[in-house]
Amino acid sequence: MKTIIHFVILIALSVNLQAQSLAGVESVEYDPINNRYLTSSDNTSIVAIAPNGALSYFGSGAQASHGMEVVGAALYVIDGTTIRCYDLITENLIFSQTVSGSQFLNGMTSNGTDSIWFTDFSGKDIYAMDVTDPSNYTMIVQNISETPNGISYDSENNRCVFVTWGTGKVKEMDLTTNVISDVVANTGLFNIDGIDRDAQGNWYLSSWGNSSNPQITKYTNDFSSSETITVPGISSPADICYAPETDTLAIPGGDQVLFVGFESTSVGIEEENFEAYRIHYNSGYPVVQFDFNEDQDAVLEIVDMSGRVVYTILDGHQPKGAQMVVFSSIGLYSGAYFCRLQSKELSFAERIIIP
Repeated sequence: MKTIIHFVILIALSVNLQAQSLAGVESVEYDPINNRYLTSSDNTSIVAIAPNGALSYFGSGAQASHGMEVVGAALYVIDGTTIRCYDLITENLIFSQTVSGSQFLNGMTSNGTDSIWFTDFSGKDIYAMDVTDPSNYTMIVQNISETPNGISYDSENNRCVFVTWGTGKVKEMDLTTNVISDVVANTGLFNIDGIDRDAQGNWYLSSWGNSSNPQITKYTNDFSSSETITVPGISSPADICYAPETDTLAIPGGDQVLFVGFESTSVGIEEENFEAYRIHYNSGYPVVQFDFNEDQDAVLEIVDMSGRVVYTILDGHQPKGAQMVVFSSIGLYSGAYFCRLQSKELSFAERIIIP
């Protein structure tokens, strides 16, 4: 069984020309050539994130406002209504192509070789571009009934799968006919922003929900079942990126990028009443899993040994179904705490260790 841990919130360094901080992060993409992550932001600069968390500006005046995609040794980005391409090694601009007639380009995906697809959030359109000839772009779907946002290529089924803002749908575009149809007509999510797929074929959706309930939702390969993944500290999760090279899901949002790592084994397993809930450890960090049979109000808190609530993870209405909560980087000192869940259906208080 795959287990999930929540890694570190990145801290900006201040040296020479390094970026001081992240701001309004909209998208993140892994660069396997240089083993780093690249982000786009509200101020349109591209920031590179090194493995040790150090931040630096990518290129000289390189710009990206939203979606990003690495294809070979090139980085393709959206900047307003323009598609730009940069060399990952030299960081120089290769081309800049304005997409005539577009209004607000947002999500981007590729087939990994010669084609990219991108959504127009305001125009409710989808475009295709041949990156070997960037002037060769086409609006292949026009006036979609919902607002398209994040988009992901699915080679197995010759389609692009995309999510919608506001209506909470998962839809697909057949790449032979360009016909649009529903994959999940009602996810129960509000304002879905990003979508990506892991090495096992599972899908991950980032949704804003409301200010108290942003989340990542994991779907199986065929979208037949789902699981909510709660990441403490998550805020306005945007265009997520799964990197098979590091087996990690990067979650941009607000002024940070959060990382969720996947591992096939766990250590220090501690189980109680497995049918109702499970608490175990992955790389030293606690992971809590539980399953509600129906919608209900729930409070999930971290309590210190004196009984004082030091961190509230969930507080309010929760949907039925499986949920996973991953821990670390929540501002707590190392030591022993209690993880306490109280709801109509389930109640427990279990001792956990924060490393």
